[in-house]
Amino acid sequence: MQKVRSHLIRLNSIGRTALLGVLAALAVLQAGCSYPKPVRTCELVIQYDRMTDCFDPLVSLVYMPQEGSLSAYGNFIIGEVEAGQYWLEDPQMAARYATFFRNVLRNELVRTRRFASVTLDPQASFGAPALILEGTISRLDAGSGPLRYLSGLFFFLQSVAATDFQIEGRIVDRESGDLIVEFVDRRRHLGNTRWGPNPRTLDDDFAMKQTVKETAQCLARFIARAHAGLPPD
Repeated sequence: MQKVRSHLIRLNSIGRTALLGVLAALAVLQAGCSYPKPVRTCELVIQYDRMTDCFDPLVSLVYMPQEGSLSAYGNFIIGEVEAGQYWLEDPQMAARYATFFRNVLRNELVRTRRFASVTLDPQASFGAPALILEGTISRLDAGSGPLRYLSGLFFFLQSVAATDFQIEGRIVDRESGDLIVEFVDRRRHLGNTRWGPNPRTLDDDFAMKQTVKETAQCLARFIARAHAGLPPD
């Protein structure tokens, strides 16, 4: 009887430890990688200090010279998104994700139905005012697939495991060249699920695409809000 009681106590202890471990892992996964402060590269942005973070997590930092909306513009052009000069794990990889970013952003902007036309062609002609977006990928790091997978159980791996992606961009009036919006967005991603580690996050390309896709989706939502009119900062 004493042995049975001892075994039950041991099992209860193991159960409590396992439960605490699961709860800790879920807490980490729920928190994810919080939106980190942008890296000050100023590759396309003129000045970080004038920006506001009131639209985070849609966009990390935003600057608009004038209050108002983008409703005067019926067309949107997604121009070049280049690979930057600093903090890039691989410039060729950055160029590939720049193409992916442009395509996702176009699809997401089309879904918002805010613009009559959304195109990737900088030479497209319109009979109405158009906006054009230019961007630079100023940070790209694919992190570590194995460590991302394990970060679902060991939270201290989060900082070295996650992807790291930052884009600096601006939206200008195509005709006049006047600055309408300037933004910086930096995101990190673990690729795990709320229920535990995701085997697909072992693949760096999967994790980076998730990060870049989320960036494009959030930027599209911000642009849609700006088209309808943003509240004063």
